[in-house]
Amino acid sequence: MPTPQSLEDIIKTRRSIRHFTKEIPSDEIINQIVTTAIYAPFGGATNIPFDEMRKIFILKQWSEKMNQAKKLLLAMIRKNSKGLHIIIKIFPFLKKKMGFFAKLLSNITQHGIPGLETAPYYIIIAEKKWFPPVEKQSIAHAMQNMWLMATHLWLWFQLLTATSMMSKNKEFMALLGLKKWTYTIDGCLFGYATTYPEEVKQFEKEKFVTWL
Repeated sequence: MPTPQSLEDIIKTRRSIRHFTKEIPSDEIINQIVTTAIYAPFGGATNIPFDEMRKIFILKQWSEKMNQAKKLLLAMIRKNSKGLHIIIKIFPFLKKKMGFFAKLLSNITQHGIPGLETAPYYIIIAEKKWFPPVEKQSIAHAMQNMWLMATHLWLWFQLLTATSMMSKNKEFMALLGLKKWTYTIDGCLFGYATTYPEEVKQFEKEKFVTWL
């Protein structure tokens, strides 16, 4: 599969990968990727200096910080999994809506977080909480920028959305040097894929787009 070059190719080739090789991308490549997050749109109406608004953290596999982050994440997922199963047991009618996610969390508690044990890098984006509350949107823009650049560089990506719930965790936020509740966070994993993703899917735009 050739490296995508045009913006359209990059957008269509973008995929989520959960299994990474042991090969470690260079610091230069990682810097290229995280730089795109700096240039992503942000909540300018909050009137906060940009370097205070957005923080980017790079955790490297096998480092002490990474090991601590893994333990805290898994502990939180186990706690949430237990709570979700209790809710479904009390309110069975919710099983249809929540059952798939509950099963996914159970699998993670047994086997670990896909990708986190093998991905060379875990990158966390933090956006300061303010008014109006646009942190999640800003993080999404930053993630998309990094994802597209990673695809262009033939590096693969996995969203680690469990990171978002860790903004409430005092230990996890302290690991980043941030105070609990002050920032909204989310994370992703980068590395080289063990196998290439499936061919680009073709969608019929008529099923998605309505001209008014």
